[in-house]
Amino acid sequence: MQIVNIAELKNNLSHYLRQVRQGNEITIKDRNRIIARIVPAAPSADYDEELLELAAQGKVKLPEIPLTDEDLARELKRKLPRLKSKGKKAEEVMKRIWEEERGEY
Repeated sequence: MQIVNIAELKNNLSHYLRQVRQGNEITIKDRNRIIARIVPAAPSADYDEELLELAAQGKVKLPEIPLTDEDLARELKRKLPRLKSKGKKAEEVMKRIWEEERGEY
């Protein structure tokens, strides 16, 4: 754990944020009094870079507690909702979803 004053943090913010990304905690002081801590949002070893990027953009929310094997098995067994309509309209909807997933839309 590193302790830095506000001025030092402002002058070298990129350096300290790199350290936080590596899993280190930074303690911030103002006039020799601890006022805040910067801690990693999630251990990078637990998530791949794409998922961390989506979380940083606010598009997904990472769990506070990792899933256990039992939780994962239960989620995989859960039935997914089905489209009520069949035929041409359902095909169009699925095609559009696939195109959006692939970035083709």
